Amino acid sequence: MFKTSVLSAAVFAASVPALAVAQSSQASFDPASANSPLETLVVVASRTETPLRQLGSSVAVLDKQDLKNLGVQSLADALRTMPSVSITNAGGPGKASSVRVRGESGFRTLVRVDGVDITDPTGPQSSSQVHHLLTANVARVELLRGPQGMMYGADAGGVLNVTTDHINDGMQSGLSVEGGRYDTRNYSGYVGGGNEQGDFYLSAARADTEGFSARSDDPTGEADGYENTTLHARGGWNLDRDLRAQIVVRDTEGTSEFDNCGFPVATQDCVDQFEQTNARASITHRNQSGANTFAYSQTDVDRINYADGAVSYQTEGKIAKWELNGKVDLADSHALVYGAEHRRDEVMDLEREQRGAYLEYQGAYQKQWFVTAGVRQDDNDDFGNHTSYRLSTAYRVPLSGGELKFKSALGTGFRAPSLSEIDYNRSQELPPPSLDAEESRGLDVGVEYFGRDGLYLEAVWFDQKIEDEIFFDMIAYSGYLQDGVTSESRGVELNSEVPLADQWQLVGNYTYVDTEAGNGNPRSLQPRHLANVGLRYSPLEALTVALDWRTSRDRQEGTTELDDYQVVNANVRYQVIDGMVVFVRAENLLDEDYVETLNYNTSGAAGYAGVEFTF
Repeated sequence: MFKTSVLSAAVFAASVPALAVAQSSQASFDPASANSPLETLVVVASRTETPLRQLGSSVAVLDKQDLKNLGVQSLADALRTMPSVSITNAGGPGKASSVRVRGESGFRTLVRVDGVDITDPTGPQSSSQVHHLLTANVARVELLRGPQGMMYGADAGGVLNVTTDHINDGMQSGLSVEGGRYDTRNYSGYVGGGNEQGDFYLSAARADTEGFSARSDDPTGEADGYENTTLHARGGWNLDRDLRAQIVVRDTEGTSEFDNCGFPVATQDCVDQFEQTNARASITHRNQSGANTFAYSQTDVDRINYADGAVSYQTEGKIAKWELNGKVDLADSHALVYGAEHRRDEVMDLEREQRGAYLEYQGAYQKQWFVTAGVRQDDNDDFGNHTSYRLSTAYRVPLSGGELKFKSALGTGFRAPSLSEIDYNRSQELPPPSLDAEESRGLDVGVEYFGRDGLYLEAVWFDQKIEDEIFFDMIAYSGYLQDGVTSESRGVELNSEVPLADQWQLVGNYTYVDTEAGNGNPRSLQPRHLANVGLRYSPLEALTVALDWRTSRDRQEGTTELDDYQVVNANVRYQVIDGMVVFVRAENLLDEDYVETLNYNTSGAAGYAGVEFTF
């Protein structure tokens, strides 16, 4: 049970000699240098570009090179490597997956792609269909951990911000082809360009696999395949030096075969067809004192399920948002971030509106101590007004070989009852009491070290609580209830990036999460111990070798204890000539036989190979 924590602690502790060397270095470290990792700009924390040195909140980032090193095609598989993230998948590519952050259920994590909320409002609990997101042409992923209702409103127990690629100068195009086990074929391509007047980016990706049998109790044993076609377009126009207009459109179609559907007689011939179209139009004005962005975004979802070839379920939904986001610098060291939004949710003939506004103060004192204090007010048609807040602070301590940053954040959030939950209750002969919003609170305290040689260390303690949690009555089937139910999660996150030599780098994270559901038991499917260790080796500028190990331990589903498991993946990339890269990767290299969700299969050892071209 404790092997993971011991191993991860050892990896983290192995960095101490490097830290000592960094601090003993006589070379000066300039924390304000543009090359310092502290100056990395992060958008997700306050919806405006903020240097990492100023953030009191906990943020993790995967950039384009990180995604290349991992080599995976599904974005959910890349998210597994981030601190505090646990993924459960129901039977392979394209099957239902849930992203848990710090032990919270997946529907409490808000996912945005290029500024668009991609929540699917049609489910029992509104959540994002992350299993349909591909890594093709994704440039950056930012994960903001902890309740974030102040900045993002409802359903933001954590925020995942995905940014696609773009080209601002010149022209470029690319093509990638990959094939491998389970008759898998992946294709992607892009073309983009830009100059002072504007820019554009077009991309397409296709994933096609025969897969494997989704359920372990499927008597036929037939493979359950998956197809995904994602089209993406972005266009930006610089109307003048201070004014920019932009349009982003993204369409994803996924067809997934699965098992055990139909009523009253179950069948293994099941198909889920999913289509989501996201669009956002925005105009941004910048001046010396700040910037304002006014935007309209829309997410349309269509879903159809088939059982033995006949339609068994069909629905459609939409989320439409008007947003104003801005920042004004009051002085060199003080600023206000503000915003307002109007949101409309629709599912078939159900609809609901929500209005919200927020204001956050950002202060910098002596360029060393940074504070934020913000408040938000939301007005929802179903449960009325709700107030959220967030306080954060960061304090920098310069050292000879790097810099320490002490940080802390306290935030609140809420989850609005979904339209499906409300409609189900209203349809009952004796409707349960009206549902109110779930309320969440989160506190984290941490310390980060940034070394001049690339060494990075982070340790965070967190404590989160959800009050008035909504649950389904599994005894009388009377509907969705609240009854003052409270659940909690608390734990520790360790994160590190350690340059071992010019050609070697060690990356890793470990998360301990202690959860307690409303019934007093641990939350279902949430591991108590999560760990990732990655080794990067670049003996040549043209060659990169990546080896990744992850483990999940001490978890249960309901009252059933699940076995611990560990998975090893590998990826090798070699640039043959300028503009041509070949790659080979292996998933589950040691052919681990493991279970993420009861009665669902996972991939065995699988190899893939491909080639990338850039022009």
